[in-house]
Amino acid sequence: MTAIRTLAEFGSTAAVGPLRCGATLDDIAATLGPPWEIGPVSKRRRWPRLFSYGDVELCVCRCRRVTMICVQTWRDVLELPVGETPPAVFAGSPTHAEVTAGLSATGCRFGPVTEHQPPGQSALRVDSNGVTFTFRTASGSEPLLDSAGHWIATHDCAPPAAGGGRDDVPADRTSF
Repeated sequence: MTAIRTLAEFGSTAAVGPLRCGATLDDIAATLGPPWEIGPVSKRRRWPRLFSYGDVELCVCRCRRVTMICVQTWRDVLELPVGETPPAVFAGSPTHAEVTAGLSATGCRFGPVTEHQPPGQSALRVDSNGVTFTFRTASGSEPLLDSAGHWIATHDCAPPAAGGGRDDVPADRTSF
């Protein structure tokens, strides 16, 4: 497995292995082990919270469902949970040409994102599922992938499972 293939599969499936929007953190942890907890999204609220598996960040609702996946690719080295323990390690910052070739090889239809792009940034969006690949651009060089993300705007937010404790960070790492 290569980083480009993993990113292209993310583009075509909106998932990185078991990491997908709508999955529960408990189900993911049962497969990959406990995530690294980054912390709350806001200083004012306990939830949603950010967790990660290597360079894949998850935004998780208070009901413990994943609402956003972001693959950080701007680092020199990428750690991606592609079924191996520890995560697979790849060179970071894939080029625009590598990403578009990978997406094309999987049959993904995609197009440029033209609205709301600040200077020094460009983006591609997969037509079927909205996975977005954001590139940083510098004059005279090929754009490099900064991140790839997918999110859901709404979901059925059920209360946390019985015995899950307060709407707080779990006391143990066996239940999220």
